[in-house]
Amino acid sequence: MADFTQFRFDGLNEMLDKLSKAGDEIVQGTSDELEGAAMEMVAKAKQLAPDDTGLLRNSISYQKNSNLDFELVAQEHYSPYVEFGTGGLVDVPLGLESYAMQFKGDGIRQVNLPARPYFFPAYEEGRKRLIDTLKRKYGLK
Repeated sequence: MADFTQFRFDGLNEMLDKLSKAGDEIVQGTSDELEGAAMEMVAKAKQLAPDDTGLLRNSISYQKNSNLDFELVAQEHYSPYVEFGTGGLVDVPLGLESYAMQFKGDGIRQVNLPARPYFFPAYEEGRKRLIDTLKRKYGLK
C-alpha cells in the first residue's frame, strides 16, 4: 500500500529554484516562510479532519527535509480513504487523480464512505497564501 505521507509543496518549484540560487539570507528567509506555511497547513488540516478517535488528527504533521524541502504528512493508514472516500462515494479533486489512484482498493470489499477532505483543502489554502507571501516579500511575478 502506498504511503500517504509523501506530498510535498507543489507549484513552488520554479520559485524555489530561483530563490535557492540567491544568497544565504534569502534562502533562510524562504525556509522560515515555508516552515511557517507548513505549520499553518498542519493546524488547518487538523481542524478540518474528522475527530472520531483523534488518531487521524494526531498523525498530521510536517517534516523538514532541508531548508527548501518540507513534507506534509498524515500517517494513519486510512488517511487517504477519509480524504477521498471509498467505493461509490470516492471524490477526487481535479489534478489529484494520479496521486489518489495509488490508494485504489482491489474491489474485493465494497465499503462506501463519503469523502471528508481535510488534507488537500488545508494544503491548497496554505500554498496559495505562501506563494503570495513569497512574491510580495521578494518582488517576484
